[in-house]
Order: sequence, then structure tokens, then C-alpha cells
Amino acid sequence: MTEDPEDWHVRRKRYDAFKTTELGKLFLTYENALVAYWQTGDDEVSTEKLMKADRTAKDATHAFVTKLMEFAGV
Repeated sequence: MTEDPEDWHVRRKRYDAFKTTELGKLFLTYENALVAYWQTGDDEVSTEKLMKADRTAKDATHAFVTKLMEFAGV
């Protein structure tokens, strides 16, 4: 993290640009799916709802990691 306002704005602008890329969109989907999964796990929910959140998180992880592996050339 940074406490310098100018540095923060530069980082934020770069992150906002990243979010519009294919990789950035995959990352946000992945991150949001994991957050939703853990929030669901904190509630008393049905097994079906928890399994659906788990599947969504796994699918998002797979898509994100597949793209990272493509960029890594493996």
C-alpha cells in the first residue's frame, strides 16, 4: 500500500485499466466468486446453495488459471 496520494492515483488508474482487460475481467470474476463462496460459507445455508457457490468459485478459478498458464506458455 501507499500513503502518497499521487502514487495512489497512479496505482488506481493502472488497476482501473487492468480491470478492462481480458485477464482483469477474469481476475475480478475469480475474486468475486471466492468472496461470495466464503460469505455463503459463513451463513447457515442449504447444502445446495453452498455447492453452487463452490462450483462457481471453482469454475472462475479454472478460467483465470487457464489464462495465466496461456500467458506463461504452459
